[in-house]
Amino acid sequence: MLNIKSEEIELLEIYVNEEFDLTRSIFESKEILTKYSNENHFNQCDFDEDLWTLHDESQKTNRYINFDRLTNLNFKSEHNFKTIIKCWASTLIDRGYVSGTTTLTVKKLLKTLTISNGFSQNFIEETFEFLLNRSERSQLFLCNAILNFIDYYPLIDEEGIYTEKIWEIKSKIQISIGIREIPSSHDILKFSLVVEDYFKINLSDEYYRKYFCIYLWWNLTTIIPLRISEFCDIDRNSLLEKKDGFFLKLPRKKQNSRRIQVIDTILIPKELGLAIKKYLDVTDKYGKSTTLLSYVSLPIEKFYINLKIDSNSFSTRTMSRILNDFYTEIVSKKYGFRIMDQENIKLIETASSLNKVINRKIRPNDTRHLAFLNLMTQGYHPVEIARLGGHVSIYSQYHYHQHLEYWVDSEVMELMLKFNLNRNIGQLTKDIFDENKFKEKFILRPNENKDVKIPLSIGYCTDPTQNCKVEEHVFCDAWRISFDEYKEKAEYIKRIINEKESNAKLLVHNLINLNQIAIKGFKSDLNSEDNVLFNRELQETSKQLKHSLYQLAMLKEKVTTNEY
Repeated sequence: MLNIKSEEIELLEIYVNEEFDLTRSIFESKEILTKYSNENHFNQCDFDEDLWTLHDESQKTNRYINFDRLTNLNFKSEHNFKTIIKCWASTLIDRGYVSGTTTLTVKKLLKTLTISNGFSQNFIEETFEFLLNRSERSQLFLCNAILNFIDYYPLIDEEGIYTEKIWEIKSKIQISIGIREIPSSHDILKFSLVVEDYFKINLSDEYYRKYFCIYLWWNLTTIIPLRISEFCDIDRNSLLEKKDGFFLKLPRKKQNSRRIQVIDTILIPKELGLAIKKYLDVTDKYGKSTTLLSYVSLPIEKFYINLKIDSNSFSTRTMSRILNDFYTEIVSKKYGFRIMDQENIKLIETASSLNKVINRKIRPNDTRHLAFLNLMTQGYHPVEIARLGGHVSIYSQYHYHQHLEYWVDSEVMELMLKFNLNRNIGQLTKDIFDENKFKEKFILRPNENKDVKIPLSIGYCTDPTQNCKVEEHVFCDAWRISFDEYKEKAEYIKRIINEKESNAKLLVHNLINLNQIAIKGFKSDLNSEDNVLFNRELQETSKQLKHSLYQLAMLKEKVTTNEY
């Protein structure tokens, strides 16, 4: 391990903030490396040099990356391969990984590229023999490094052969990752409630100009899968108002005709279009901006001065800083949430959705994952998802299959809140997180029609006509149960919940299988996006899953106990 202790190595995230773009990536990489080298005189990372020195302050030593080993290798690439690797390595430095993680990640990838001859199909056996002939921890580290690079430069594995095989290996690794790749449903829903409530009020000009990017990011990128770099690069003149609504032009790269053609202009909700139009009017007077989001209109704060060289555009680093401020100033100070530091405090896996604790902050790229999962559960064909997500390769979607069961939980939680809270945290801030008051007021709801209380085998009906449209009373809107009876028949209710959860998991499994069939056979007539029967099966499975989740959420919402 290059004399690096295992506990000093961070686990690399699989997905990066941006894709390789020759002009922009070189410019940003040089900016990153200049800043990094100036931070410590031991750091010597010149983009035009092949030997980089990264200082390890904790070990009081230097670590090195030598790109010269790529000089004599002839990889199939549209660009100079050494340039691509250097740009990718710069993103690791920019993400703040310790020098040991960065150097080891780059060296392991260089070794893999050498063995595979740039992920050539002719060297698959040798590559995976190299990968499997090591410890599980080392396998996991290497899998993440390779997937991270493929996400940055997807053209290296256009056929998805390496991507599919690496995901297969990664899924079999049993060791704990130690960090959530996606925040918990509780953390997501709490943040969503805060955003929705905060932007309902009339903000001061200063806070509006600073935090509008949070509103736009949350409402756009949870629906359309965008990298945070794509979001920040949306052009100032991208909003198009037409007779049939507002359209937004996305900064998608031009695609080779032999690849999946991504969508670069989308219809957005009228409310969002009007919000963007207002923001443009408000911020125009502050100066020129090439991007929709205006950097020069941000409030003058020492924190933002000299943050970036190009003041005409809005950058991912600026977005990250503002998101961090939003958590500190708004989520924590204004709404009273306690935000746990995941590096120092173990994640509270059983934390109730009703307490005021957030275990992990949502990061800028997390919303892209949520949008992909949402599209899958809506029954979109993987090719359609790739187009919406800007993927030139359909095989990038393997990752999201790993998280679909988690998304089921998230969907259930969101439905539960929608039923009775109407997602309005403003009126309920004081008591929404008091579990007893919450249960009395919303979960074990009193009968709205006190004159109607028709006894059933379990609970009672509040509809005088008993016009029940479901097979089991517990899934009916008119069904209620007293707290005392619930305690008496809790085991029976839990059994129904477990059965419904099992059914939802089976439907999730079926949906994943259909997506994997579509990915592997998307070029065939039987599984293509144009096959009516196959798409109908996708949509029907999605419909059944949504119905199952709705019933599960309705039941949980009425009889939730402390464990939920």
